[in-house]
Amino acid sequence: MRVLIINPPWPGKGFGTRSQNRIIKHRSDKFLQYPIYLAYSAAQLKKAGHEVSYIDSVIQDFDLPCTISEARKIEPEVIFMETTTPSIVADYENLTLLKEATNAKVVVGGPHSTYFHQSVLEECPAIDVVVRHEFDTKISAVVSNIEDLSGVPGITYRNGPEILDNGDGELATDLDAVPFPDRDVVPWQWYLEAWYSRQPFMNLMTSRGCPYHCSFCLWPQSMYGHKQRFRSVENVISEIRLLTDRYGVRELNIDDGTFTTNHKRVIEFCRRLREEKFDLIWTCNGRADTLDDQILSEMKKAGCKMIRLGVESGSQEVLDKIRKGLTLKQIEDGFRMVKRHGIQALGGFMFGFPYDSRKTVEETIQFAKKLSPDQVQFSISMCYPGTSLYEYAKENNLLLAKSFKEFDMTHGPIVKTLDMERTDLEHILARAYSEYYFRPAFMVQTLCNMADRDEIRRVMRSLKSLVKTIRLHQ
Repeated sequence: MRVLIINPPWPGKGFGTRSQNRIIKHRSDKFLQYPIYLAYSAAQLKKAGHEVSYIDSVIQDFDLPCTISEARKIEPEVIFMETTTPSIVADYENLTLLKEATNAKVVVGGPHSTYFHQSVLEECPAIDVVVRHEFDTKISAVVSNIEDLSGVPGITYRNGPEILDNGDGELATDLDAVPFPDRDVVPWQWYLEAWYSRQPFMNLMTSRGCPYHCSFCLWPQSMYGHKQRFRSVENVISEIRLLTDRYGVRELNIDDGTFTTNHKRVIEFCRRLREEKFDLIWTCNGRADTLDDQILSEMKKAGCKMIRLGVESGSQEVLDKIRKGLTLKQIEDGFRMVKRHGIQALGGFMFGFPYDSRKTVEETIQFAKKLSPDQVQFSISMCYPGTSLYEYAKENNLLLAKSFKEFDMTHGPIVKTLDMERTDLEHILARAYSEYYFRPAFMVQTLCNMADRDEIRRVMRSLKSLVKTIRLHQ
């Protein structure tokens, strides 16, 4: 069958990012993360014998009429898209018009559709099938059986006037059996992170799931589970070898929920990278209490450029309530170790939890300055449907948002805090970024770390992105 995987337009300030995001939002620039699960979907559909096309209207600057025109040319029999909570209103409109234009079956996946799998079919008659949780390992079975879905697990679907529920299904266990992402159907060249240093730059996943239980984190709770499933190191090295041979990749982003959980595996991976003599630098997601001198030494020798560490709050009370499972001291020790080994640290911080107050917001900004990561990501807490934080906010009548559109981080906080009005945090991201990056101490720190031309170019590019981000949130 002819299948169109699509990321249609998403109106609003900046550029909407649906796929591959745990914090779904509008960005100020087009440094959008590679939608690797869409590329996995394309690979598995092709393996099953289907003809696959791809449109990303956000990247390609297609408005809705242009998107529909391009879709008509493909003449798809099935259209698949990943939906999200802040984009769902636009998603319904886009899918309705695309279905009218092509008469294709419409299949959706993603966290919002997983959580509201019954109601999205009721609210949007254009949608025929919801693939729940991990969609890429189920999509080929859905398309191959599109005329009779009764035996396909993990979906909710429309059968005439009825809406039928086939149950959650199971997550894939043998990740080595999953074909590598198709980076030609979903073009790798279109996507970059603002912090990249070298090109070609690509994303990679070596595991799925995260064993931690942070109340705000969307993916483990709604998509990929808390049991971490690993690819073998040899399978990962085979993919990296393909990326270097075919595309000449020079920098990788390992986007596992937490890459550093299994020390033995990380050390084996690092040593295999060195044995293969790949000319690569790479970044990963870590966690402060999973780091020690041995693992950091191995990572540095294998080309690790940066580790992203979730901090979230500078208040121990808030950390405890969001079930972060870390102390402020553990976080400080983790950042100190990363820096000592010459690896850059990126710290992630959030504002607007239901447990936040004026005091804890100030503590978070000051804690960020104390840790002094090489880069920071400030976000507003979005208690997305599918998270335990969302259930808490609903049960306690704390939700302020009147529409799902407000979950895109450009409308300010969406839950009541302890002692602040919504307007008090309306511009908190602009303020936090300005206070953090424009400190003399940070500027000196950055200048001291600019060791080569790649890093100089990255810093200059990041500065431009920073200015756009501050303007977006002012």
